[in-house]
Amino acid sequence: MTYALTQVFTEDVEKRLDDYDAAADRGDPVSLAQLARGVPLLTGALRAMLAQHEVDSHGDCTACPRPRWRARTRCQFPRELSGLLAELQNLDNGCSKHALRPDH
Repeated sequence: MTYALTQVFTEDVEKRLDDYDAAADRGDPVSLAQLARGVPLLTGALRAMLAQHEVDSHGDCTACPRPRWRARTRCQFPRELSGLLAELQNLDNGCSKHALRPDH
């Protein structure tokens, strides 16, 4: 996949996430209904990513990039996702909801 195509997909996902954030900020019944319809999409996407990164008894994952000389590599995705979700849960209410974005 080319860089340009990857960028288009990334921008599409970021736009959808921004839409969910905006719906949560508005808090009106229509926006909250839109947000509620989006939650299963987000949880489904995360479950699909976890399924792609399923590890064997050695912690190896077939989805992660690996050097040619290694058949598999230790998967970091579940650990990093769990840590990120825990961080988000522990953010103070005074913090910006975008505090974990890389550009902030």
